[in-house]
Amino acid sequence: MKNMIKARKLKSSEIPQKTALYELGDSRDILVEEKQQDGSSDQVVLEYCVKKGDTGYFAKEYRPTGVKKDGAKVIDITSVILNCEKRCVRWHLYDIKDTLAGEDTAVKLYNQWNSGLWYLQQNILLQLRGYFEIADLGVITRCYDKEKMKYLGDKYQKLCNEIREDSQGRTLAHRKGRPEVAKYRGKLKAIQAILNNDFRPDYGNVTYKIHIRQLIHEKDLVYKTRFLV
Repeated sequence: MKNMIKARKLKSSEIPQKTALYELGDSRDILVEEKQQDGSSDQVVLEYCVKKGDTGYFAKEYRPTGVKKDGAKVIDITSVILNCEKRCVRWHLYDIKDTLAGEDTAVKLYNQWNSGLWYLQQNILLQLRGYFEIADLGVITRCYDKEKMKYLGDKYQKLCNEIREDSQGRTLAHRKGRPEVAKYRGKLKAIQAILNNDFRPDYGNVTYKIHIRQLIHEKDLVYKTRFLV
């Protein structure tokens, strides 16, 4: 089964390159680093514990072959442990944000979750039908400004309510002529997913629990966290 998943074998001394999916046959730590404009560094250490019968997979900004770069939404971390004998797969999809606060960040993250899940399902999970699945979806950040996110949620809920009330009695053509309606609803949906810690992709009917992991200031300009894959 594992040979059906298209991945490059990661050598012991090799540093994974962006977009490619790698296969790991042994335990190791993988560092994922994001450099910020101010020169600081966000670092996530993935502790791969590959036991007997396990195969690990990893990708940074995974973009499968055939997906064009232009316009593609990618997520920072795609991590999988597969055990064919036990028919079990556990996976982690995370993006790294220095600050989780604004509406644009929320929308971008929502789109990254959508794309990351789609790539994972189409290129790995569809080949593992009937497997027990352990999902871990979320974001890793230095600062989650929940109060600002609540404010934005209230703001866009109010705008959507006002538009809905204002549209009553108007013609369908007039309602469709207001492009801000879709924009406000999209922002509200993204913000609510973060606030409620629940995400349902634009396709399918599965709702995933969202986890927000914290980056800790380690030294100088380095913020770091680590977790077991």
